[in-house]
Amino acid sequence: MTQVPPVPPVPALPPVLAATGPFFMFSLEETFELIGEAGFDGAELMIMQDRVSQDPLRLGALAARYGVPVPAVHGPFLVATWLVFGTDPKGKLERCVRFAETAKVSTVVIHPPYRWQTQYAAWLDEAIPRIREETGVTIAVENMFPINVNGRSLRFFSGTAPSELGRWPSLVLDTSHLAVAGGDLLAAWDELADRVVHLHVSNNDGRGRDTHGLLEKGVLPIGEFLQEVGAGGFGGAVTLELDVRTWADDRKALLEVLRENLGVARAQLAKGATGARARTASRNG
Repeated sequence: MTQVPPVPPVPALPPVLAATGPFFMFSLEETFELIGEAGFDGAELMIMQDRVSQDPLRLGALAARYGVPVPAVHGPFLVATWLVFGTDPKGKLERCVRFAETAKVSTVVIHPPYRWQTQYAAWLDEAIPRIREETGVTIAVENMFPINVNGRSLRFFSGTAPSELGRWPSLVLDTSHLAVAGGDLLAAWDELADRVVHLHVSNNDGRGRDTHGLLEKGVLPIGEFLQEVGAGGFGGAVTLELDVRTWADDRKALLEVLRENLGVARAQLAKGATGARARTASRNG
């Protein structure tokens, strides 16, 4: 009797999170309620001026109330949050790590240093692996984009192109940021995938602005990209970072948009994972 080879199990898909940052017009309580009701696997918390977002114990209570885990936090490294946790980037990161330890968060997202922050950049070279070893918290550096000033494209950050991200062991790939920087999404994934531990996924309108558009509206091949992510057995989380301002006053429509984009993300990840499984089964057969 011919022995039929065992069918490999269907790969588990990466969790799909919602970023809280784009919900700045809502309270954090409303934001978690929406994320939970839309069906996301969890949230990526943006630490902001909101006191609840700065308090890991209150955050934990909020996450438990709505059944929304928080496996990742985004440190307050935006211009709008520059005063949160102090202005010294080293102290800011150390506060984020203490927050993550208390809240049982595994990943802290940070921006790369500005080009003039050479001492901070050198400190990060030492601090990132040390923090991982001492606490188990992964510090992941996000790719950024040039800033347009009076018609000139200025690269203030030290990590706007994939080639500049090589010094960091763990990365966050933001698809909209990459579009603003003029990068090729699929090529960047091929180059960086072995060090990417977290994803910020949205589309972009292709006009040189960080638009964080809906997944199927823009110039980026988000569907093909997510299939590649699913096929590769990505072990991190996928955060949808979507501009939701258009639906801020229409809760029903907002939930529909969130659910639709969540469905798109899961379907494309599953398509990639299923295709990879079929290819493996064919080779084994």
